[in-house]
Amino acid sequence: MKTDRLVAAQIGCGKFAWQQDLKNLSTRSDVMLKWVCDVDPDAARRAAEHFKAPCQTTDFMEIMKDPEVDFIKIATSHEVHLPIIEAAARAGKHIFCEKPMAMTNEEGWKIISAVRRGGVKICVDLNRRMSPAIQALRRQWLAQAADPKHQAWRYIEKQREPLPEENLPHLLIRIQDESSSYGLGHLNPLSGGGEIIGESVHWLDLACWFFAPQLPCEITAWGSSRLSHGIFLRFDRGAGMTLDFSCTGTFDFPKELYEVTDNAALFRSHGFVENTYYGIPGLEPEYFPLQSDPYPEMGQGVDALMRRYLTRVQGCTNAKKLETTVPMIVDKGHIHMLNAFLDAIRKDLPSPCDELAGFRATYLAQRAIEALESKSTLPIPIEKITPCI
Repeated sequence: MKTDRLVAAQIGCGKFAWQQDLKNLSTRSDVMLKWVCDVDPDAARRAAEHFKAPCQTTDFMEIMKDPEVDFIKIATSHEVHLPIIEAAARAGKHIFCEKPMAMTNEEGWKIISAVRRGGVKICVDLNRRMSPAIQALRRQWLAQAADPKHQAWRYIEKQREPLPEENLPHLLIRIQDESSSYGLGHLNPLSGGGEIIGESVHWLDLACWFFAPQLPCEITAWGSSRLSHGIFLRFDRGAGMTLDFSCTGTFDFPKELYEVTDNAALFRSHGFVENTYYGIPGLEPEYFPLQSDPYPEMGQGVDALMRRYLTRVQGCTNAKKLETTVPMIVDKGHIHMLNAFLDAIRKDLPSPCDELAGFRATYLAQRAIEALESKSTLPIPIEKITPCI
């Protein structure tokens, strides 16, 4: 890095890269998007032309040989993360990698070793932990845990010491998704690994971040590792997370709902646009803007989000085209993760989601699949989630 303007290279120019990476990197004054790379030469060419990147290639090793490149962003299929990361680490380039960081535990160990040996930073885009709505949810929960406040009308039948399990926080995550949008590559066991590996690493990471410094100690799972499933994750001081992931839902309603219950209170975040709090006197709802909002005049919150959605899809017969012509994206934390990663590079700070967090999400996903297949609850040994590498 010769100046404050970092030089970036995008590896993988598919749908997600167009929605997030290429747009976010090419519109910043503090980043120069120099390279785009894709195994499909037409995809690389289209991305280079649209986002005005001066260099394009189908071979990521060309990027590694460019001394000007400070960091790469990986948005490829999952199975090629490891060789790209190893090459970047050898070349001394920082790495921003889409989730999952790795598909297997062995790949995760190799990545930890590579980035530490290369002395580079890696950030895994497990972005839910950086969403403003989820950050606010955790802040309010921690404040209540530190200094509990209750409504004057709270019902208490008889004063008594609470039972041990009455003081254990619980995080419920409800995901309702529509699987007709899934590419088969995402479900392919060689390139995608299914939805627990490809998607639920998001919420496994989120639970670990949310309840830190507690560590996960036990996991149960049910359903299908490829599509709909559930996971229960217990932590060593008693906190718990339940994930309910359904692929038979509809895009006509927000995909994600988060609820924390603790100390006679409910903390609720819906669709990344509205947080509501119950059982705590004086705590008002919080509202969060969209990342990309075609109808800013329509107000705040979930109801306003639904009005935006219905206006956007009225008369539409091509949803895929709508994504580019009228983009409407809630703030799941992508830009905030990028901002934090760039600060980490410039100021030599810790990565906002480092190689250990990336490994831990993969390990827990693999362990969930084992629990699902064996129809049993499995331990999470501390030496497995704190590898000595």
